Amino acid sequence: MRARFRSAGATIVAVSVMAVLAGCVGGTSDFAVLEREPGPGDALPDLPGYAFDDLDMSSARFVGEHDGTDVWLARSGDSVVGLGVCLIVSPEGGDWHVACGGTGQLEIDGPGGRFEIRPDDSPTPEGATAVSENVFAFD
Repeated sequence: MRARFRSAGATIVAVSVMAVLAGCVGGTSDFAVLEREPGPGDALPDLPGYAFDDLDMSSARFVGEHDGTDVWLARSGDSVVGLGVCLIVSPEGGDWHVACGGTGQLEIDGPGGRFEIRPDDSPTPEGATAVSENVFAFD
């Protein structure tokens, strides 16, 4: 599976994309937060325009904060064929990350912390703190 990744710095440790839902049809129906109406708190951070090249900005939803890092989920844009959901991580005063992957799991690990997304109703990963129903942080 091809993953798209953007970062403000070269300090990113790793990005891995794991498609774990065999036979799953593409799309974001496994992420209910992306189906709700947007609100003023869902506005994306002020990042360079190219940061959002791979996602549908209108679908972005703020999902929470962990240790000074704000986190959003969004649908991938038309330019990312076969991928469904993106994770936007913006640490306070640090390097931002945008990673897009399929409808299974997506993990991002960098200066802002280690985060994993999982579809609705997935169990909390061992050793993780729930930021939202879909996003988990590892300390």
